[in-house]
Amino acid sequence: MPLDYFVFALEGLLVGAGAALLLPKLFRTPRILTTLTGVASALIAGGLARVALGTTDLLTSAPIALIGACLLVSVLAKTDRRSSQPGIHPTLHASP
Repeated sequence: MPLDYFVFALEGLLVGAGAALLLPKLFRTPRILTTLTGVASALIAGGLARVALGTTDLLTSAPIALIGACLLVSVLAKTDRRSSQPGIHPTLHASP
């Protein structure tokens, strides 16, 4: 059981650090925040997968933890290009 949570944390660390290092323009938050979000989301998703599926098999809960970490880390991505332009506020250009 502790090995499972170590694997979940490692998956989250790889997802968070990979997102922060490979896509720095999308993740403008501090790198540590992105990395810790990946770790926390993988631990939560992996734990929920173990409880919901009622299994202790790592081969079923590890992919769910990986998908959960990817989804929750992607929430931090800033994809709005207009808000990154200096002097332009996104709410000032709302369509009528």
